[in-house]
Amino acid sequence: MRILIPLILLGVLGAVAYSFRQNLAVWWEKAAIFLKEVRVEMQKVVWPSRQDVYGSTFVVLVSIFILTIAIGIEDRILSSILDLILALTTR
Repeated sequence: MRILIPLILLGVLGAVAYSFRQNLAVWWEKAAIFLKEVRVEMQKVVWPSRQDVYGSTFVVLVSIFILTIAIGIEDRILSSILDLILALTTR
């Protein structure tokens, strides 16, 4: 009995593998073609230089800093306006 269950499982696994072997072969061929195409496309990529990456990073950081200040100022102004409206309407 101990050996019967593993033999049954092995048989089922073998049957599944046999039935899917053609599909697996087709999948493997498609995967190989895809990887070859990826290799060709990666050879066409133009990578930025270190200086370009540093320049772009600096621009992004400065933009974030400026937008943070602008949103903070806008938040203060709108909060003041809302406080004024609430003060006038709750009297």
